[in-house]
Amino acid sequence: MKAVILMGGKGLRLRPLTVRRSKAIVPILARPFLATQLELLRAAGVTEVVLCIASVTARIERAFGDGSAYGISLSYSAEGHPRGTGGALGKIRTRLTEPFLCLNGDVLTDLPAAGLLEAHRAGDALLTLSLTPVEDASVYGRVETEPAEAPGAPLRVTGFSEKTPAAGPGDINAGVYAMSPALLDLIPKGRAVSLEHEVFPAAIASGRPVAAYRHDGYFCDIGTPARYHRAHRDALDGRIRIPGVPPPNPGGVIVEQDAVVHPEAQLLGPSFVGPGAQVRAGARIGPYAVLGKRVSVEAGAQVEDSVLWADVRVSEGAAVRRSIFGLGGFVGPGARVEDAVFGDKSTVAGYSHLPRRP
Repeated sequence: MKAVILMGGKGLRLRPLTVRRSKAIVPILARPFLATQLELLRAAGVTEVVLCIASVTARIERAFGDGSAYGISLSYSAEGHPRGTGGALGKIRTRLTEPFLCLNGDVLTDLPAAGLLEAHRAGDALLTLSLTPVEDASVYGRVETEPAEAPGAPLRVTGFSEKTPAAGPGDINAGVYAMSPALLDLIPKGRAVSLEHEVFPAAIASGRPVAAYRHDGYFCDIGTPARYHRAHRDALDGRIRIPGVPPPNPGGVIVEQDAVVHPEAQLLGPSFVGPGAQVRAGARIGPYAVLGKRVSVEAGAQVEDSVLWADVRVSEGAAVRRSIFGLGGFVGPGARVEDAVFGDKSTVAGYSHLPRRP
């Protein structure tokens, strides 16, 4: 069985974290984000995945190769020029001859993809959207449904409501789909096309069944720094499982095998200390601290409710709270950082306060 992951966007909402990389390799608990999506698909019986991206980069190829390390056959389709989510699918239409799964590239979920595909086939649908209920649909827009005509059949999608400040609670598109090859015939050729705004409404207008599969489990769109940050809190709380991450110790802290933690350091769970990380005497980690690969937290420093990517150094007596640091960041001695997001190789000078206090 095949699946497609749509990652052709530039990750603008997640900047500065995506200035130099695709969302595919943004880390979640020191694992590339795409690894979690591949695990979701592999568990559903998917054997082949096509990754639709703007251009094939060496970083993605180094991280994932042919997919064999993840028990899956992975190939790449580079857009060449912007095609939109629909155009990216249209480019590979000849490779999709049977019902297949499709994921948006920023969706972190535990949705049972096999159940979605089963519902799609049972309803003989052109398209089956996964839905998740939220208290505030204003950020996403709501999917309108009604009961199917046949008893026991999936819900039927009747339309889409645009994002509005007064949207309230409702079901939203969870970004995981089951599609029949005939859906691809609705994608215009020769221009950029949006699945959500053009192809899906056209599918409803065609009169063919467009079904809905409601998922009450975990869903997070990691496409903004705030949501990306929240995904780490959820992972530490056990709301979503990240493949390959070891279990926490009795104190609720996940410490990778080759991390080095001084006996006089304080670890407060839930937190994560990644491969090769070093925590010195008197340092305080957590709660909700995520230390990526080879992060160094020096004597007396504090890291709380923050995500630090690989090779970040937090110097003596510094404090980082509610913040994100990209690769190779540096926090000088005695500095105070709160509520900030930094790209790669950012430096906070010693004894600085960000934001500045009166």
